[in-house]
Amino acid sequence: MAQASHSMGLYTDPPALLPFRHDKPTLLVCWWATSFCALMILIRITGRFIRTERLFREDKIAAFALVPLVLRMACVHFILVWGTNNADFTGVTLTPTELRQKSIASGLTMASRFFYTATLWIYKYAILEFLTRLTDLSWERSHRSTLFAIRWTLVITFIAATISNLAECRPFHLHWQGLPDPGGQCRQGYVQLITMAACNIATDFLLVIFPVPLIVRSRMRFRRKAQLILLFSLSLSVVALTIYRLPHILHQQGRQQSRSLLASVEIIFATASANALVLGSFVRDRGVKKQKFHRPSVAESLDPASSMRRPTLRRQWGSDDS
Repeated sequence: MAQASHSMGLYTDPPALLPFRHDKPTLLVCWWATSFCALMILIRITGRFIRTERLFREDKIAAFALVPLVLRMACVHFILVWGTNNADFTGVTLTPTELRQKSIASGLTMASRFFYTATLWIYKYAILEFLTRLTDLSWERSHRSTLFAIRWTLVITFIAATISNLAECRPFHLHWQGLPDPGGQCRQGYVQLITMAACNIATDFLLVIFPVPLIVRSRMRFRRKAQLILLFSLSLSVVALTIYRLPHILHQQGRQQSRSLLASVEIIFATASANALVLGSFVRDRGVKKQKFHRPSVAESLDPASSMRRPTLRRQWGSDDS
């Protein structure tokens, strides 16, 4: 099986087996990253509720990301503590307990990759809901059609990433086989890695490209336009990290320690980009508040015809000033 995987050209021999002390710093960083991301989401939810006494749809979606975020970290903990089947066991005698633990951890890698994908795609959907609210005032059919297409793109790419996680290894049970070597396609998960990277990059580009023309054509001052474009472009940091992460993991022979570490860092950037506009409004004491006078919202500023609308459409719709 392993030799068959080598003939495919994509897979490699497993990396050297390292003791847990080499992975312990990564485990601590992963826990810190998860805690920091959860804190950003909780600050967003708490701050929004304190300011408005209600949560908007995109806030609830962002809050839902806490579920796969925490579940992924629970999987990663055992993956790093026990180790997976993607290691060279030549000359190593594993006890039955160690074999069982590595088998469990190898199965958990599939779950952790699913939760990782789910976390990122929930963030993307939260951003999409933000953009939907942004364009609701414009009444332009082209905007709604574009958002509809992006929404279906998110669905299709999520399904593609999930299928790549499940379909790479056949028979399926080899995913968690420790010995003998099940082959690279069952322990390295390169198809999922490449598919996930491609889908992640494509969808992030869509979520950046769509709002920029709206901002450029808006009535906002140049400084506010630049700030908003910068905030919406934070997703490009995730793209850059994904582009770095892919060849680095391939060079590391798919070592799980590197994969978990870089995925955790990527989640930090994705969490920051999905929450930056809202958290930034809290820092500057701007955006939606309880009933009191406020400056025009981002949505109103982006809508050239908003000044001609009836008052019910002029209220702040839940996006945050920048």
